[in-house]
Amino acid sequence: MRQFLVPDSVGGRIRLYSTLMVGVPLLFAAVVLIVFVRASILENVEKGLLEQAVSHKIVIEEWYQEQERNIQFLAELDVVRHGQVEKINPILEHFDKTHPDISAVVMAGADGKTVGASSTKIMVDVSDREYFIKARAGEAFVTNVLIGRTSGKPIIIFSHPVKRLDGSFGGVVFLASRLTAIDDLMNNLRFGETGETYLLNREGYMLTESRYQGELRRQGRIQTTAIMTIKNNSDVLRTGLIGKQPTKPYRDYRGVKVLGASQWTKDGTWLIVSEIGYSEAIGPLYPFLWTIIGGFFISIAILSPVFLRLARSITQPLARISEISLRMTRGEYDQTCFDVFPYSPPQEIDNLVEAFCAMQAKVDETVQELETSAVTDQLTGLPNRRFLMKEGARLVDIAIRAKQPCTLFMMDIDHFKNINDTYGHAVGDIVLKQIAQAFQDVIRSSDIVARYGGEEFAVVAPGSDLESSQVLAERLRQEVAAHIYNTDELPLACTISIGIAHYAWDIRFGVDAYEDMLARADKALYQAKDKGRNRVEINRESEG
Repeated sequence: MRQFLVPDSVGGRIRLYSTLMVGVPLLFAAVVLIVFVRASILENVEKGLLEQAVSHKIVIEEWYQEQERNIQFLAELDVVRHGQVEKINPILEHFDKTHPDISAVVMAGADGKTVGASSTKIMVDVSDREYFIKARAGEAFVTNVLIGRTSGKPIIIFSHPVKRLDGSFGGVVFLASRLTAIDDLMNNLRFGETGETYLLNREGYMLTESRYQGELRRQGRIQTTAIMTIKNNSDVLRTGLIGKQPTKPYRDYRGVKVLGASQWTKDGTWLIVSEIGYSEAIGPLYPFLWTIIGGFFISIAILSPVFLRLARSITQPLARISEISLRMTRGEYDQTCFDVFPYSPPQEIDNLVEAFCAMQAKVDETVQELETSAVTDQLTGLPNRRFLMKEGARLVDIAIRAKQPCTLFMMDIDHFKNINDTYGHAVGDIVLKQIAQAFQDVIRSSDIVARYGGEEFAVVAPGSDLESSQVLAERLRQEVAAHIYNTDELPLACTISIGIAHYAWDIRFGVDAYEDMLARADKALYQAKDKGRNRVEINRESEG
């Protein structure tokens, strides 16, 4: 009976209710609808622009951090720290060739004269450059956007000091990185047909190429490029400088009426601007409204309560889907999807909700697997370096704020290369997994043990001072030394060397207390190796 009276399909329900409609004037409703739909369209467009700007911010910050990691990696290479000039140039050239965004990689010695470069063999004195002065003070440095002297393209220089093994200043390594990856991102990911995304500095100058470069040339506003030539003084910059978003349409740098959103990146020095032409954004409003008014003028006006029932039977499930979708964009994937609605949804909507909920459950499962995989070393099952750098820094910061002790161990398997060279990497992998298990058997539940890289491991021990950490480190060392590591055919004995450091108030290495701990623990580890291995050494510089 219910199926006969109330069809399951959307079309059937609309036809049924439409036959009951009679004519009532819709002037007031039409005006309200115009205002509502316009506000809704503008809200959705602005939300989409903001989401695009946020996604661009994530990519740009990941690119920026990658360049910082690249230059730190080069500065910490053994051949660089040893100053082996004959081996430096091939490494820099190879690094340059394998990284398309990099235009040059250069190393200068402690006297400020270049000793290696990927693009030229001419020696240059850089001792008066800001990045060399910063490096001599032990600081990494990143320049503002510069225009390359030869290429005429925008570049950023990333530099990192070189420390010799004895801790003395060994010079600086710096690379010139093009902004091609960022430019490609801006050109390929735009909002709508007239949309544009670009970067501004705090003075309003464009740091990426304008989509309308040809138009600007015809107007005589630029000759070759808009970068560092076109200055944007629109509302998006003015509101961005005070930490707000534009609340209404404005004129962009071309004088065209647009909608826009922005996000700061690079520590508040770059502004990502995402815009779309106002006419395109609002364009769908009027055909939609005339279709609604012309097609359903009488029916909507007369049977608004009935139509409301119909609308709610559709919109309530869709609103639930929309709510869950928005939460998913904020990273809240574990949501209860199914719900009981006051009005039975049409069959198509019911199927849509069911399919969406199945998809949401699959996404939740996949995200959880990805999150676990992203912070876990696949070989040993321990947290990886990425997890260690993030979570370790958090624990150290908490300990400092609470004025509680916290130590960090750097551990290295002695002569592990000989195991790989003698028995093969398969045996080496088995040894790594067994040693990782030995670490887990000893450390406390509040500690973090992670694979730092290769045969190196690290432990962050909150609540432990140097004395108690030495006891824990000795237990780790003895536990490893007491085991026989094997594949059932090849019994092997292994030992480890351990360096321990406590956080210090006077940071000497890196940019924060955690990086300083890593450097000093690593220094203590080298002391343990120099003294014969299979021992624990403590860096006591923080006690001074």
